[in-house]
Amino acid sequence: MKTMIKPLGIFFVLTLLAGCGGSSGSGTTTQVGTLEVGGAGLAIDQMVDDTGTPVTADFSVPIDINDSFEVIGYAALAANSPFVAALWEVNADGAASVAPVALETLGGYAAAFAIDEFGNAVGQAADGDRLAAVLWTNGGTTVQTLQNLPNAPATATSKAYGISADGTLIVGEAQDATVRTRGVFWIADGQGNFGAAQVLPFAAFAVGGEASRFSSASGVAKVGSGEILVVGEAEAGDLSMRAALWRSTNNGATFTAINLGTDHLAYAVNENGLVVGESDLVGAPVMWTVTGGVVSGPVALGTAGSAVAVNENGRIAGWTGDLPRATLWSGTAPATLFNTASEAYGLNNDTQPLVVGREGSKGFVKRVN
Repeated sequence: MKTMIKPLGIFFVLTLLAGCGGSSGSGTTTQVGTLEVGGAGLAIDQMVDDTGTPVTADFSVPIDINDSFEVIGYAALAANSPFVAALWEVNADGAASVAPVALETLGGYAAAFAIDEFGNAVGQAADGDRLAAVLWTNGGTTVQTLQNLPNAPATATSKAYGISADGTLIVGEAQDATVRTRGVFWIADGQGNFGAAQVLPFAAFAVGGEASRFSSASGVAKVGSGEILVVGEAEAGDLSMRAALWRSTNNGATFTAINLGTDHLAYAVNENGLVVGESDLVGAPVMWTVTGGVVSGPVALGTAGSAVAVNENGRIAGWTGDLPRATLWSGTAPATLFNTASEAYGLNNDTQPLVVGREGSKGFVKRVN
Protein backbone atom coordinates (compact mmCIF):
# COMPACT_ATOMS: atom_id res chain seq x y z
CA MET A 1 0.00 0.00 0.00
CA LYS A 2 3.01 2.32 0.24
CA THR A 3 1.96 4.95 -2.23
CA MET A 4 2.69 8.44 -3.36
CA ILE A 5 1.35 10.41 -6.24
CA LYS A 6 1.48 14.13 -5.68
CA PRO A 7 -1.44 16.42 -6.49
CA LEU A 8 0.28 18.42 -9.23
CA GLY A 9 1.11 15.20 -11.03
CA ILE A 10 -2.49 14.08 -10.78
CA PHE A 11 -3.79 17.40 -12.13
CA PHE A 12 -1.61 16.89 -15.22
CA VAL A 13 -2.72 13.29 -15.54
CA LEU A 14 -6.39 14.17 -15.22
CA THR A 15 -6.03 16.65 -18.04
CA LEU A 16 -4.24 14.07 -20.15
CA LEU A 17 -6.59 11.17 -19.39
CA ALA A 18 -9.93 12.89 -19.12
CA GLY A 19 -9.62 16.28 -20.73
CA CYS A 20 -11.12 17.91 -17.64
CA GLY A 21 -9.99 19.32 -14.32
CA GLY A 22 -10.98 20.64 -10.93
CA SER A 23 -10.25 23.55 -8.68
CA SER A 24 -8.92 23.54 -5.15
CA GLY A 25 -11.27 26.31 -4.13
CA SER A 26 -13.06 26.51 -0.80
CA GLY A 27 -16.62 25.73 0.22
CA THR A 28 -18.14 23.13 2.51
CA THR A 29 -19.32 19.92 0.84
CA THR A 30 -20.28 16.38 1.78
CA GLN A 31 -20.35 14.98 -1.73
CA VAL A 32 -18.44 11.77 -2.34
CA GLY A 33 -17.96 9.29 -5.16
CA THR A 34 -19.72 5.93 -5.18
CA LEU A 35 -18.23 2.70 -6.42
CA GLU A 36 -19.85 0.50 -9.02
CA VAL A 37 -18.71 -2.55 -10.89
CA GLY A 38 -17.71 -1.92 -14.47
CA GLY A 39 -15.49 -3.22 -17.25
CA ALA A 40 -12.03 -4.45 -16.33
CA GLY A 41 -12.23 -3.28 -12.74
CA LEU A 42 -14.36 -1.37 -10.29
CA ALA A 43 -15.20 1.97 -11.88
CA ILE A 44 -15.63 5.17 -9.89
CA ASP A 45 -17.77 7.52 -11.94
CA GLN A 46 -20.73 8.51 -9.76
CA MET A 47 -21.23 10.92 -6.87
CA VAL A 48 -23.81 11.20 -4.13
CA ASP A 49 -24.99 14.70 -3.27
CA ASP A 50 -26.26 15.96 0.08
CA THR A 51 -29.71 14.50 -0.59
CA GLY A 52 -28.33 11.05 -1.40
CA THR A 53 -29.08 11.40 -5.09
CA PRO A 54 -26.48 9.80 -7.39
CA VAL A 55 -25.10 12.09 -10.09
CA THR A 56 -22.33 11.71 -12.61
CA ALA A 57 -19.09 13.06 -11.20
CA ASP A 58 -16.60 15.24 -12.99
CA PHE A 59 -13.96 12.87 -11.65
CA SER A 60 -12.94 10.81 -8.62
CA VAL A 61 -9.38 9.83 -7.82
CA PRO A 62 -8.61 6.84 -5.56
CA ILE A 63 -5.04 7.14 -4.28
CA ASP A 64 -4.35 4.44 -1.68
CA ILE A 65 -5.83 1.22 -0.27
CA ASN A 66 -5.06 -0.76 2.90
CA ASP A 67 -5.38 -4.43 3.80
CA SER A 68 -8.88 -3.86 5.20
CA PHE A 69 -9.96 -2.81 1.69
CA GLU A 70 -10.41 0.85 2.64
CA VAL A 71 -9.75 3.18 -0.29
CA ILE A 72 -8.99 6.88 0.10
CA GLY A 73 -8.57 9.72 -2.34
CA TYR A 74 -10.59 12.71 -3.41
CA ALA A 75 -13.42 13.66 -5.70
CA ALA A 76 -15.21 16.59 -7.31
CA LEU A 77 -18.90 16.74 -8.15
CA ALA A 78 -18.48 19.02 -11.16
CA ALA A 79 -15.81 20.88 -13.09
CA ASN A 80 -14.26 23.64 -11.00
CA SER A 81 -15.93 22.43 -7.80
CA PRO A 82 -13.72 21.96 -4.72
CA PHE A 83 -12.24 18.58 -3.95
CA VAL A 84 -13.61 16.56 -1.05
CA ALA A 85 -11.56 13.84 0.63
CA ALA A 86 -13.26 10.48 0.22
CA LEU A 87 -13.26 7.03 1.81
CA TRP A 88 -14.68 4.02 -0.02
CA GLU A 89 -14.89 0.52 1.42
CA VAL A 90 -14.74 -2.47 -0.91
CA ASN A 91 -14.70 -6.24 -0.49
CA ALA A 92 -11.97 -8.68 -1.46
CA ASP A 93 -13.15 -8.59 -5.07
CA GLY A 94 -13.06 -4.80 -5.20
CA ALA A 95 -16.84 -4.36 -5.13
CA ALA A 96 -18.38 -1.67 -2.94
CA SER A 97 -19.39 -3.05 0.46
CA VAL A 98 -20.82 0.03 2.19
CA ALA A 99 -21.86 3.54 1.24
CA PRO A 100 -18.97 5.94 0.59
CA VAL A 101 -17.94 8.48 3.21
CA ALA A 102 -16.92 12.10 2.74
CA LEU A 103 -14.09 12.69 5.19
CA GLU A 104 -14.68 15.54 7.62
CA THR A 105 -13.49 18.93 6.35
CA LEU A 106 -12.43 22.17 7.99
CA GLY A 107 -14.89 24.05 5.82
CA GLY A 108 -13.56 23.71 2.28
CA TYR A 109 -11.18 21.82 0.01
CA ALA A 110 -9.76 18.52 1.25
CA ALA A 111 -7.78 15.64 -0.30
CA ALA A 112 -6.54 12.39 1.23
CA PHE A 113 -3.23 10.92 0.03
CA ALA A 114 -2.45 7.88 2.23
CA ILE A 115 -4.06 5.49 4.71
CA ASP A 116 -2.58 3.24 7.41
CA GLU A 117 -3.66 -0.26 8.41
CA PHE A 118 -6.03 1.09 11.09
CA GLY A 119 -8.00 3.31 8.73
CA ASN A 120 -6.32 6.60 9.65
CA ALA A 121 -5.77 8.82 6.63
CA VAL A 122 -3.56 11.84 5.96
CA GLY A 123 -3.69 14.63 3.43
CA GLN A 124 -4.38 18.33 3.18
CA ALA A 125 -7.37 20.57 3.84
CA ALA A 126 -8.24 24.24 3.65
CA ASP A 127 -8.01 25.74 7.14
CA GLY A 128 -9.11 29.36 7.02
CA ASP A 129 -6.57 31.26 4.94
CA ARG A 130 -4.07 28.42 4.66
CA LEU A 131 -3.76 24.84 3.41
CA ALA A 132 -2.80 22.51 6.25
CA ALA A 133 -1.59 18.94 6.66
CA VAL A 134 -4.33 16.93 8.33
CA LEU A 135 -4.99 13.56 9.94
CA TRP A 136 -8.36 11.82 9.78
CA THR A 137 -9.32 9.27 12.46
CA ASN A 138 -12.48 7.45 13.58
CA GLY A 139 -13.44 6.41 10.08
CA GLY A 140 -12.90 9.89 8.72
CA THR A 141 -15.37 11.55 11.09
CA THR A 142 -12.63 13.36 13.03
CA VAL A 143 -10.08 15.66 11.39
CA GLN A 144 -7.17 17.42 13.05
CA THR A 145 -4.57 19.76 11.65
CA LEU A 146 -0.95 18.75 12.14
CA GLN A 147 1.29 21.33 13.78
CA ASN A 148 3.52 23.65 11.77
CA LEU A 149 7.27 23.82 12.04
CA PRO A 150 8.42 25.84 15.06
CA ASN A 151 8.68 29.58 14.27
CA ALA A 152 6.81 29.16 10.97
CA PRO A 153 4.20 31.84 10.25
CA ALA A 154 0.63 31.01 11.20
CA THR A 155 -0.32 30.97 7.51
CA ALA A 156 2.41 28.45 6.56
CA THR A 157 1.29 25.76 4.13
CA SER A 158 1.82 22.07 4.85
CA LYS A 159 0.87 18.70 3.33
CA ALA A 160 0.92 15.13 4.68
CA TYR A 161 1.74 12.64 1.93
CA GLY A 162 2.55 9.41 3.76
CA ILE A 163 1.85 7.52 6.98
CA SER A 164 3.55 4.43 8.41
CA ALA A 165 1.55 1.20 8.47
CA ASP A 166 1.16 1.45 12.25
CA GLY A 167 0.08 5.09 12.09
CA THR A 168 2.83 6.46 14.34
CA LEU A 169 4.86 8.43 11.78
CA ILE A 170 3.59 10.89 9.17
CA VAL A 171 5.72 12.52 6.46
CA GLY A 172 5.19 15.39 4.07
CA GLU A 173 6.27 18.97 3.63
CA ALA A 174 5.84 22.28 5.42
CA GLN A 175 6.97 25.87 5.06
CA ASP A 176 9.62 27.00 7.52
CA ALA A 177 10.21 30.41 9.11
CA THR A 178 11.62 31.69 5.79
CA VAL A 179 8.58 30.27 3.93
CA ARG A 180 10.72 27.71 2.14
CA THR A 181 9.22 24.25 1.79
CA ARG A 182 11.02 21.49 3.69
CA GLY A 183 10.53 17.76 3.96
CA VAL A 184 9.18 17.07 7.43
CA PHE A 185 7.89 14.34 9.72
CA TRP A 186 5.45 14.20 12.58
CA ILE A 187 5.96 11.47 15.20
CA ALA A 188 3.41 10.23 17.71
CA ASP A 189 4.08 10.07 21.44
CA GLY A 190 3.07 7.15 23.64
CA GLN A 191 -0.52 8.39 23.72
CA GLY A 192 -0.76 8.69 19.95
CA ASN A 193 -0.55 12.49 19.90
CA PHE A 194 1.52 14.17 17.20
CA GLY A 195 3.83 17.04 18.09
CA ALA A 196 5.21 19.84 15.95
CA ALA A 197 6.59 19.09 12.50
CA GLN A 198 10.32 18.35 12.44
CA VAL A 199 12.60 19.10 9.49
CA LEU A 200 14.36 16.26 7.72
CA PRO A 201 18.04 17.25 7.22
CA PHE A 202 18.93 18.81 3.88
CA ALA A 203 22.59 19.85 4.25
CA ALA A 204 23.66 16.82 2.18
CA PHE A 205 22.03 18.41 -0.86
CA ALA A 206 24.15 21.59 -0.82
CA VAL A 207 26.25 22.18 -3.94
CA GLY A 208 29.08 24.69 -4.31
CA GLY A 209 28.21 26.37 -1.04
CA GLU A 210 24.57 26.80 -2.08
CA ALA A 211 22.08 25.16 0.25
CA SER A 212 19.04 23.18 -0.84
CA ARG A 213 16.03 25.45 -1.25
CA PHE A 214 13.31 22.81 -1.33
CA SER A 215 12.62 19.30 -0.08
CA SER A 216 9.58 17.08 0.35
CA ALA A 217 8.95 13.66 1.89
CA SER A 218 6.59 11.25 0.15
CA GLY A 219 6.80 7.80 1.73
CA VAL A 220 7.80 6.14 5.00
CA ALA A 221 8.40 2.60 6.24
CA LYS A 222 9.68 0.99 9.41
CA VAL A 223 12.18 -1.59 8.18
CA GLY A 224 13.57 -3.07 11.39
CA SER A 225 14.20 -2.56 15.08
CA GLY A 226 14.47 1.21 15.41
CA GLU A 227 15.15 1.69 11.68
CA ILE A 228 12.96 4.04 9.65
CA LEU A 229 13.27 4.94 5.98
CA VAL A 230 11.71 8.09 4.53
CA VAL A 231 11.90 8.92 0.82
CA GLY A 232 11.17 11.98 -1.25
CA GLU A 233 12.98 14.66 -3.19
CA ALA A 234 15.24 17.64 -2.65
CA GLU A 235 16.35 20.49 -4.85
CA ALA A 236 20.13 20.66 -4.71
CA GLY A 237 22.12 23.85 -4.47
CA ASP A 238 22.64 23.77 -8.24
CA LEU A 239 18.82 23.60 -8.71
CA SER A 240 18.87 19.99 -9.94
CA MET A 241 16.45 17.56 -8.31
CA ARG A 242 17.72 14.66 -6.20
CA ALA A 243 15.89 11.55 -5.07
CA ALA A 244 16.21 11.72 -1.30
CA LEU A 245 16.45 9.01 1.34
CA TRP A 246 16.37 9.81 5.03
CA ARG A 247 17.40 6.98 7.37
CA SER A 248 16.99 6.74 11.13
CA THR A 249 18.37 3.95 13.31
CA ASN A 250 16.94 5.31 16.59
CA ASN A 251 13.18 5.36 16.03
CA GLY A 252 13.18 8.79 14.45
CA ALA A 253 15.25 10.66 17.03
CA THR A 254 17.69 11.61 14.26
CA PHE A 255 17.83 11.11 10.50
CA THR A 256 20.71 10.99 8.01
CA ALA A 257 20.12 12.25 4.46
CA ILE A 258 21.32 10.18 1.49
CA ASN A 259 21.30 11.26 -2.16
CA LEU A 260 19.77 8.47 -4.26
CA GLY A 261 20.56 10.16 -7.54
CA THR A 262 20.67 13.42 -9.46
CA ASP A 263 17.64 14.13 -11.67
CA HIS A 264 15.63 11.42 -9.91
CA LEU A 265 12.58 11.43 -7.61
CA ALA A 266 11.66 8.84 -4.97
CA TYR A 267 7.99 8.28 -4.17
CA ALA A 268 7.52 5.22 -1.97
CA VAL A 269 9.36 2.65 0.16
CA ASN A 270 8.37 -0.67 1.71
CA GLU A 271 9.41 -2.45 4.90
CA ASN A 272 12.05 -4.44 3.00
CA GLY A 273 13.86 -1.31 1.85
CA LEU A 274 12.59 -1.32 -1.74
CA VAL A 275 12.29 2.26 -3.01
CA VAL A 276 10.46 3.26 -6.19
CA GLY A 277 10.34 6.46 -8.19
CA GLU A 278 11.37 7.88 -11.52
CA SER A 279 14.14 9.49 -13.48
CA ASP A 280 13.23 13.16 -13.58
CA LEU A 281 15.54 13.64 -16.55
CA VAL A 282 13.93 11.16 -18.97
CA GLY A 283 10.65 10.38 -17.18
CA ALA A 284 11.19 6.64 -16.66
CA PRO A 285 10.28 4.34 -13.73
CA VAL A 286 13.11 3.17 -11.46
CA MET A 287 13.73 1.32 -8.21
CA TRP A 288 16.44 1.13 -5.57
CA THR A 289 17.15 -1.30 -2.73
CA VAL A 290 18.37 -0.16 0.67
CA THR A 291 19.94 -2.67 3.07
CA GLY A 292 21.55 -1.49 6.28
CA GLY A 293 21.98 1.96 4.82
CA VAL A 294 23.70 0.63 1.69
CA VAL A 295 21.92 1.67 -1.52
CA SER A 296 21.83 -0.29 -4.77
CA GLY A 297 20.39 1.25 -7.92
CA PRO A 298 18.67 2.90 -9.57
CA VAL A 299 17.43 0.02 -11.71
CA ALA A 300 15.32 0.98 -14.73
CA LEU A 301 11.81 -0.48 -14.88
CA GLY A 302 11.02 0.92 -18.32
CA THR A 303 11.87 3.68 -20.76
CA ALA A 304 8.90 5.93 -19.94
CA GLY A 305 6.50 6.24 -17.04
CA SER A 306 6.75 6.26 -13.26
CA ALA A 307 6.69 3.86 -10.30
CA VAL A 308 4.76 5.42 -7.42
CA ALA A 309 3.74 2.64 -5.01
CA VAL A 310 5.18 -0.60 -3.63
CA ASN A 311 3.70 -3.20 -1.29
CA GLU A 312 5.38 -5.47 1.25
CA ASN A 313 5.59 -8.32 -1.29
CA GLY A 314 7.59 -6.14 -3.66
CA ARG A 315 4.78 -5.58 -6.17
CA ILE A 316 5.13 -2.12 -7.72
CA ALA A 317 2.39 0.06 -9.18
CA GLY A 318 2.62 2.97 -11.58
CA TRP A 319 2.46 3.41 -15.33
CA THR A 320 4.51 2.93 -18.48
CA GLY A 321 4.59 4.54 -21.90
CA ASP A 322 4.33 8.07 -23.22
CA LEU A 323 0.58 7.55 -23.42
CA PRO A 324 0.39 6.05 -19.93
CA ARG A 325 -0.84 2.54 -19.22
CA ALA A 326 -1.47 1.46 -15.63
CA THR A 327 1.24 -1.07 -14.81
CA LEU A 328 2.01 -3.59 -12.06
CA TRP A 329 5.54 -4.94 -11.74
CA SER A 330 6.70 -8.22 -10.21
CA GLY A 331 10.38 -7.55 -9.71
CA THR A 332 11.39 -5.80 -12.92
CA ALA A 333 8.74 -7.55 -15.06
CA PRO A 334 5.86 -5.21 -16.00
CA ALA A 335 2.26 -6.11 -16.81
CA THR A 336 -0.15 -3.48 -18.09
CA LEU A 337 -3.60 -3.42 -16.50
CA PHE A 338 -5.50 -1.64 -19.29
CA ASN A 339 -5.02 -1.03 -22.99
CA THR A 340 -6.31 2.52 -22.60
CA ALA A 341 -4.84 5.64 -21.01
CA SER A 342 -4.53 4.84 -17.32
CA GLU A 343 -2.32 5.07 -14.23
CA ALA A 344 -2.07 3.02 -11.02
CA TYR A 345 -1.52 5.01 -7.81
CA GLY A 346 -1.66 2.51 -4.95
CA LEU A 347 -2.03 -1.14 -3.96
CA ASN A 348 -2.51 -3.22 -0.84
CA ASN A 349 -0.26 -5.97 0.52
CA ASP A 350 -2.09 -8.98 -0.89
CA THR A 351 0.02 -11.35 -3.00
CA GLN A 352 -2.55 -10.72 -5.72
CA PRO A 353 -3.17 -7.10 -4.75
CA LEU A 354 -6.07 -4.78 -5.14
CA VAL A 355 -4.77 -1.87 -7.19
CA VAL A 356 -6.31 1.61 -7.31
CA GLY A 357 -5.83 4.30 -9.89
CA ARG A 358 -7.43 5.95 -12.86
CA GLU A 359 -8.47 4.68 -16.29
CA GLY A 360 -9.66 7.18 -18.87
CA SER A 361 -12.22 9.40 -17.16
CA LYS A 362 -12.82 7.03 -14.22
CA GLY A 363 -11.05 5.83 -11.13
CA PHE A 364 -10.70 2.08 -10.66
CA VAL A 365 -10.15 -0.62 -8.06
CA LYS A 366 -8.93 -3.86 -9.61
CA ARG A 367 -7.76 -7.25 -8.33
CA VAL A 368 -4.58 -8.23 -10.19
CA ASN A 369 -2.96 -11.68 -10.38
